[in-house]
Amino acid sequence: MRAKRKRKSNQKKARKPAFSRALLAQAAEMIARGERLPLKDDVAFKMFLSSPTPESNACLRYFLSATTGREVAKAKVTNSELLPEYRKGKMPRMDVNCEFNDGQKADIELQLTKADDDQKLRSLYYACKLYAGSLGRGEKYKSAPNVYQIFLIDFDLFEDGEFYHRAMMRLDDGKILADRLQVLFFSLKVPDTVDASLKKAANWCKFISGSTSPEVLQELGSKTDWKEEYGMAMRAYNNVSAEEKAWAYHLSMDRAEADYWNGLELAEEKGRNKGLEDGRKQGERNKALSDARNALALGIPLTQISQITGLSLAEVEGLAVAGTEPVLA
Repeated sequence: MRAKRKRKSNQKKARKPAFSRALLAQAAEMIARGERLPLKDDVAFKMFLSSPTPESNACLRYFLSATTGREVAKAKVTNSELLPEYRKGKMPRMDVNCEFNDGQKADIELQLTKADDDQKLRSLYYACKLYAGSLGRGEKYKSAPNVYQIFLIDFDLFEDGEFYHRAMMRLDDGKILADRLQVLFFSLKVPDTVDASLKKAANWCKFISGSTSPEVLQELGSKTDWKEEYGMAMRAYNNVSAEEKAWAYHLSMDRAEADYWNGLELAEEKGRNKGLEDGRKQGERNKALSDARNALALGIPLTQISQITGLSLAEVEGLAVAGTEPVLA
């Protein structure tokens, strides 16, 4: 009896699928047309680097090597959740946490907008959290691995137009206190010239930022020193663009964003219309007050002034008490 009740209870709690049939059908249509997902889309970006495929893993290794300046022989993603199966399921974390080589750690974060918060303090918090979790109970501090908090940003956080910034702990005289924890910033708005040591990192940023641009892909594909990385990146990217659920997320987010901006525009228009109406009413009232003052100066009876101007008798009496110097309408 209890088992039956439990089954019924579980059936009642059945959760709705994350996507409607109509949205999945639209996603399938996009794939059939050969459309490509923008890699600046959060879900697409995470799948690009963390899907359990040889192509994505190779891209992760190449990317880590280019951004940290270290040879990366092996890497694994430590947070594997990608897409929830249910509408109220756990949403994907849009960062890519990974380990590589001899236990070194990295967290890769895609940040497209300068949110209403302190982004530099956010980077410090992320980096400290990553470093603090790198040791187990009883391990010595000197055994802590290098950790890299990597931010790909689509805005000028430092207001200098530079492609790359690195932060670590230093003393007042500029000497390094510790380099085990590094925060690396790369701009998705890659300038025309970058340092030779950063060219591969710049190529990855261009690829992620311009993934839907044939011109950008053609330029990157023509680079002889990036041929192997480009080929692997395109294969991983094609895999992502063929994922129905990734498309469904992208389309659903597009709709939500469109609804937001349409709603904002409608609210602004209503506000403008209300402002015009309020201005018209205020103008009419100012004229009525001006006419009432002039009429008071001429000695016209208060009741008659109220009828002519539309002001209440109490308002006219108040004007009479306050003073009746003539004011031209």
